[in-house]
Amino acid sequence: MGHARGYSLIEFLVATLIFSLVATAVAQTIILTQRFRGVSANWLRATQLAAERIEAFRAGVLIDEESESGIFRRETALSEIAGHPGLQRVDVTISWRDTEPKRFTLSTLVRR
Repeated sequence: MGHARGYSLIEFLVATLIFSLVATAVAQTIILTQRFRGVSANWLRATQLAAERIEAFRAGVLIDEESESGIFRRETALSEIAGHPGLQRVDVTISWRDTEPKRFTLSTLVRR
């Protein structure tokens, strides 16, 4: 009798188990990557909205104290710097909700 060639049932089951574990790990990695990409995109958009508001103020455009843009809420606070006439501090706060509430504040000084 010759030697049997091929795979046994045990070898096939072990290979299937290893493949399913690797496939599950890859799927979880893809899901986490997509979630982090969305979070990163929201932080980028918040930064852009804050910088846009500060640049508008520097250009002399009248600023609403509060506005909304999609899921983002933008608040602007102006304050005079004591002892420095014409110098103002501009704080732009962007807030939104991902899985939990997020808040980002960008501040600068502007001479008027």
